[in-house]
Amino acid sequence: MKSKAMAVAAVLAAVLTWGGCREQVSERDGSPSPPATQPAGQGEIAAYVDGVPISAAELDASAKGQIQNLLTQIYQVKKNVLEGMIADRLIEKAAGEQGVSVEEYVTEHADAKVEPPTDEEIRAFYEQQKGRMNAPFDQMRERIAEDLKNVRRNEKRQALVAGLRGQADVRILLDPPRTEIPLDDAAYTIGARDAKIVLVEFTDYQCPYSKRAQPTVRRVLDDYRGKVLYAFFDYPLSFHPDAMKAHEAARCAGEQGKYVQYSAKIFQNQTSLGVEDLKRYAQEIRLDTKAFDSCLDGGQASARVQKSVEAGNRAGVSGTPAFFVNGIMISGAQPFESFQEIVKAELSR
Repeated sequence: MKSKAMAVAAVLAAVLTWGGCREQVSERDGSPSPPATQPAGQGEIAAYVDGVPISAAELDASAKGQIQNLLTQIYQVKKNVLEGMIADRLIEKAAGEQGVSVEEYVTEHADAKVEPPTDEEIRAFYEQQKGRMNAPFDQMRERIAEDLKNVRRNEKRQALVAGLRGQADVRILLDPPRTEIPLDDAAYTIGARDAKIVLVEFTDYQCPYSKRAQPTVRRVLDDYRGKVLYAFFDYPLSFHPDAMKAHEAARCAGEQGKYVQYSAKIFQNQTSLGVEDLKRYAQEIRLDTKAFDSCLDGGQASARVQKSVEAGNRAGVSGTPAFFVNGIMISGAQPFESFQEIVKAELSR
């Protein structure tokens, strides 16, 4: 059961499936605008434009976000291929111990246990997906049945590998790339500073993927209560016109000790984030509206929001939501299992 191609395909599928809101590279490249001139003797030069140099350091800073994403993707490809190689070794060993071929072993212990889908299951799947199929049920029935059977076959094979792995001494030494993110007043934090797990989130209140990720964040905090320090960073994207003011509003609410409540209110009303809407939400959670309005209208929180954005730029963030678990990047609205895997590994270190 060779799985290298399957592993690479899984990574590509994950990249396509779990989305996020992203800046255009030209809008926010992760660094300040380069200076008009570059003093001689300060590092390597990458290019000259009409005699004005672009330093290698400027290039590295501008490309940091894209490079970080590539390093993370390379790691994911390696990790998935490695998992496939581990599965192959475990199955080959088990098959050898029983004196059968790999194919015979997999058939007996996984494939033979797959039950064909019932007519009701096939029909239910068709009803859920018929808008995308553009074909009558009779034409799709056999294909759906085979697809459902393949899904169950993969589940049985995964369970087989998990069982073998639980009986073996498997140690993975491949270490993911990590990014250090200082937790200063740019972040809103929940939890003990000495927690073994630090979950950092860069988010945009107007990004639908950021909203989609919130239940996963809450589940991580609930399942690992007392073990996680959660740090929330603002990262309003330039093409979301109401995002910046929404982040300022949350900071203003935080001045009155209601950052969490106000943040939840914003996500609940993501399509209505005008200034008057933001002021109404302050009334609804019973803030001191005079102090809140003064903070929001005066832009008193804008500097802290911008400081948070700059922290994201330095960390290589290019879209939202962007997460870092002990410095390990998770990009986009990923499922809980993506966080769980890293958290478990970090707790066992």
